[in-house]
Amino acid sequence: MSISPPKTIEELRHLYIKIRNGKHTIRLTDRTLTVLKHMLDDPNETAAKSISEIARENNINISSITRLAQKLGFSGFPGLKDIFRSSLKQRKNFYSEQVKKFLQKGSVDHDGKTSLLERVIQDEWSNVMLMADTFDEQKFATIIKLMINAERILIVGLRGSYPLAHYLGFYLKMIRNGVSIIGQAGHTLADDLSALKSGDLLVAISINPYTKATADACHIGKLQAADIIAITDNLSSPLAMETDNFLIASAEGNYFFNPMVAAIICIETLLSELVKQLGDKAIQRLNHIGYILEELETEIS
Repeated sequence: MSISPPKTIEELRHLYIKIRNGKHTIRLTDRTLTVLKHMLDDPNETAAKSISEIARENNINISSITRLAQKLGFSGFPGLKDIFRSSLKQRKNFYSEQVKKFLQKGSVDHDGKTSLLERVIQDEWSNVMLMADTFDEQKFATIIKLMINAERILIVGLRGSYPLAHYLGFYLKMIRNGVSIIGQAGHTLADDLSALKSGDLLVAISINPYTKATADACHIGKLQAADIIAITDNLSSPLAMETDNFLIASAEGNYFFNPMVAAIICIETLLSELVKQLGDKAIQRLNHIGYILEELETEIS
């Protein structure tokens, strides 16, 4: 029985996860699976490389890469490479294409009765309900335990996901010690990630179009034996490939920006459960911060 090849990079990532977890009929050796992961880790580079370059960098035969492509349903490597080329082209035009979709959708769907505000609310509400439908209580419980027991928590979210990282970091600092938002002005990710060690926790946030540096941070964190938590928008996200501890917050919408309401609710749920479980420790921390703020705001005569 022939396998239908994936049509997009997202479908390929989803297929990789299924194969890795043994939930697909396709079987790959550990070495070949590692090659596929390397290709997915840096899709822009994969789009530009030849089969011989990929084979040389992974210390594998060209024929093995051809067989990998065929097992995934392609006739050969060119078909597999086309997915990465298409992904690169779509990423370059992501924001302008989203605006085109938004304007086209508006001209078709707008009936004169539904305001733009109502349309945005409807889309955000759909994302929230989708997140609620797919919410994994077991993963959530594991993530809470990791956030409570971690010696330090480093939070990374870049570009459009930075507001989410800042929101989580700002309030998390109020209820526990050892919290840092990394990748901010005046720092480099390399500086911040170099101090990660076993017992630390990296919380990574990224929504399509995904930021490569955030996915790389997860990979580096794993190499340094830190625990990884991801907040992302899709099972096929590169962040979900780096850890089993992830929460999915849908961000669908025909806008040039990422709808964030579902992700905010996801973060608020995390913060609420953490306060509940930390109990008196959280109250003591909040009282201390309140005292400092009061002292800073005291007028000097």
